[in-house]
Amino acid sequence: MKKIMLFVLALCLCFAAIGAALAETALTEKPAAEMTAEELCQAGVEAIQAEDYGKALEYLQKAADLGNADAMGSIGILYDIGLGVEQDFGKALEYYQKAVDQGCTWVFGNIGWLYENGNGVEQNFGKALEYYQKGADLGDAISLNNLGYLYERGAGVEQDYAKAMEYYQMAADKGMAFAYTGIGDLYRGGKGVEQDLLKAGEYYKKALDQGEDIEDSEAKERLHELAAALRQAGLDERDAENYGKTMEYFQLAADLGNAEGWRGIGYLYEYGLGVEQSYEKALEYYQRAADQGDPGATINIGTMFMEGNGVEQDLGKTAEYYQKAADLGSADALGLLGYLYENGLGLEQDYGKAMEYYQKAADLGSVWVLCNIGLLYDKGCGVEQDLSKALEYYQKGADLGDAMSINNLGYLYERGAGVEQDYAKAMECYQQSADMDNAYAYTGIGDLYRYGKGVEQDYAKAAEYYILAAEQGVPDGLFLLGECCYESQDLDKAAEWYRKALEAGYEPKETEQAHLKEVLGDGYQQK
Repeated sequence: MKKIMLFVLALCLCFAAIGAALAETALTEKPAAEMTAEELCQAGVEAIQAEDYGKALEYLQKAADLGNADAMGSIGILYDIGLGVEQDFGKALEYYQKAVDQGCTWVFGNIGWLYENGNGVEQNFGKALEYYQKGADLGDAISLNNLGYLYERGAGVEQDYAKAMEYYQMAADKGMAFAYTGIGDLYRGGKGVEQDLLKAGEYYKKALDQGEDIEDSEAKERLHELAAALRQAGLDERDAENYGKTMEYFQLAADLGNAEGWRGIGYLYEYGLGVEQSYEKALEYYQRAADQGDPGATINIGTMFMEGNGVEQDLGKTAEYYQKAADLGSADALGLLGYLYENGLGLEQDYGKAMEYYQKAADLGSVWVLCNIGLLYDKGCGVEQDLSKALEYYQKGADLGDAMSINNLGYLYERGAGVEQDYAKAMECYQQSADMDNAYAYTGIGDLYRYGKGVEQDYAKAAEYYILAAEQGVPDGLFLLGECCYESQDLDKAAEWYRKALEAGYEPKETEQAHLKEVLGDGYQQK
């Protein structure tokens, strides 16, 4: 409430300044005894702007003693808010009433506010309505706005969204930027109008564009909620592949100060969704979000440096950006730093450090790192191999819905590692992981069919699943297709799939080199 009163004070001071606009004398150099009431009021205004409230009260009191109504109202606001004086709603009302008696019109809204909130008087919506209406009839923007708020809530009047819209619009037309947030709230909540988040955002943006410092007003929380809702609406539209709408929502969210809106726009440009693909633009928008402290955008910039997308590949930069995001409290960034340490990417390989960062990330609620911790125990990297620990972490991840944890759990059951071998369980886990769009799970299902584990051996079925994996960008699927063809003695086809796998970046294990040499001959160079 105090925030709105500060806004009222600003309006009051502007009003007082208009009355003194013709004064050509430098008031600070003119003795108070020689000033007119209007000049004294203006001097009080200048003192308030300089945050010298004691001096302001001195000038305003002198102006009030000379009958200046604006000065009386301004003193009322000082007491209302407690600027330079002890907050005293009774004294505020006293000065407001004196100002009214001298013909001041803009204080009606302030008196109404005291009654609406029960400040120094018994709360009385009827009285609030009365004073707001008086001010509104005289064209006071604050009164018009607050009258709209009564109608929106049905406080002291029958709830009437159409009336609320009417009064908000009248206040906005008189230059009160804050009234646009009221209109925005009506559109956001679908109150008397069809719900429209874009329209709501547009009205909040009008308030910002017209100078309303919403970040320092009581509308701050509503603004952030609306911006977040716009971003979520953008994500929903993106999932539905309505990329034009997605851009609208993200742009408006960003315009309202939501860093994740900028990140969302960057994502559209990075992947060319509804716009021409541009790494340069993606980086620009990610940077805007990162500059506002968004850890997700900071991570995305680091990943662009890792992949060399729109920038020269620089794993050192990747580590730098991941660390920045971690310093911003991102659990995922901690996990990604663990990944860099595990694989020696931009940082010296260190399984102990990898485990440390994975554990920090897990402690902060990151789910996907549970699988990575499990994998370190599974392989005995940086720790003593412990399949029961691997099972524990895979199970934790699986219980929280992590697709890769579920996949690796299936691999334990397939091997009988740390658990009793159970092909049916393995198939169940692989299928569940595949249903969650984990392409690696298709290779697991393919392997069960290829070797006839728990199912009838079926090379055609195996190939079908390997192809599904390959189509989703998993080069292992391509290599395994080659293996299927090798085992069925179709060496030409095997060579074709082996080459595709290698071209896609597949790195063959030592045990797989012999087949590659046999089939590709001189065309294969062992790494």
